[in-house]
Amino acid sequence: MLAGRALNRLLALRLGLGGLVIAAVLGGAIFAYEIERIDDTFVNEAVEQAQSLARLLPARLDRGSAPLVATQLNAFLLQRQQAGGDHFVGAEIYGRDQASVAEILSAGNERLGTAIDRSRHIFPDPDESWYAKHVVGGEIYLLVMTGLSPAPGVAPTGYFEGIYHVSRDRVAIATKAGLRTSILVIFSVLATSALLYPIISRLNRSLIAGSRALLIANLGAIEMLGNAIAKRDSDTNSHNYRVTLYALHLAEAVGLGHRQIRSLLKGAFLHDVGKLAIPDSILLKPAKLSDAEFEVMKTHINHGLDLVERFEWLRDAADVVGHHHEKYDGSGYTAGLAGEQIPLAARIFAIADVFDALTSKRPYKAALPVAEATAIMAAGRGSHFDPSLLDTFFGMAADLCGQFGGREDEGLRQTLALRTWHYFEEALEG
Repeated sequence: MLAGRALNRLLALRLGLGGLVIAAVLGGAIFAYEIERIDDTFVNEAVEQAQSLARLLPARLDRGSAPLVATQLNAFLLQRQQAGGDHFVGAEIYGRDQASVAEILSAGNERLGTAIDRSRHIFPDPDESWYAKHVVGGEIYLLVMTGLSPAPGVAPTGYFEGIYHVSRDRVAIATKAGLRTSILVIFSVLATSALLYPIISRLNRSLIAGSRALLIANLGAIEMLGNAIAKRDSDTNSHNYRVTLYALHLAEAVGLGHRQIRSLLKGAFLHDVGKLAIPDSILLKPAKLSDAEFEVMKTHINHGLDLVERFEWLRDAADVVGHHHEKYDGSGYTAGLAGEQIPLAARIFAIADVFDALTSKRPYKAALPVAEATAIMAAGRGSHFDPSLLDTFFGMAADLCGQFGGREDEGLRQTLALRTWHYFEEALEG
């Protein structure tokens, strides 16, 4: 339940943040597009006004027609200014050879001649136009260049370059319209995110339920397999529960990470899984094994590794399965690793395994008291066992043995499940 609530909170946070980011980016992009579209609208209006002048100009635009062109241009600018609304406040006519023929700036707008850089312009193709936006004194001006053609698709007889003033009111109205569109887009994205949350949350709960069921099944399979091996070996599976609890307490005491603890728990239950491949004549032999038989017995390590490494979910159990018989001085098997070359989980498990073996009753021996068991293990300090881990374990050995030593009851299983479930449940969060 805790994992589910945590995932729902994480889902809500990510969906909310993702919605905000997408809304901000998309809203900004839409606003920029709307502003550009608004500019295009103003430019098109300016071009239409400029084209209306083309019919009044002589067919040949050159120095010889400059006086007439200047007169017509001045009249055009005055007419547009008197008509009100957005209009040209200055213009220049170029011939087909792109040489200047006439230039007029309306009265009161002389400052625009220096405020707006008119040296950088592009002579466009037929039926095309070019513009650049300028802000002067808080007012918006468009420097527009377009061809003067008698008809669409006909080569221009010259070019018109004008300074087109867009009123603040029209800019404000157009900007508000663009802003409304952006806000609508932002609201739509956020509303969509809000509507998606319960749908994704429901799917997420189904996914968590399925993942939890799969996890329980996987853990159950590990428990069943480990118990089957233990019962074949010694007619009891309680050793698995006790040794896993001992190893867990030691791992927590030395600050082992949760991912490593999960690996340790899997390995603890499956440490002898390779014994499935050992013949009963050797595995169940009541007497001491011969050297040849012991060599066969040691192969259970490689058999165990073959089994766990076939499955991705069990692969991290390999540290314990493959190295729980290594010794700190390098005299163990099968790799002969020494010191910190031995995986930490395997060093922890080796201590728990031997301690439970010494303090548990067997058909061939009685259970040893904690003091006697720890004395025997102390003799292996630095040779069999990691000294630092052994010292830490000795500090809790008596208490652990008092809780779990020699127990065969169902409570062991329940205790282990309660103590370890959260390590696996948190993995459901990813």
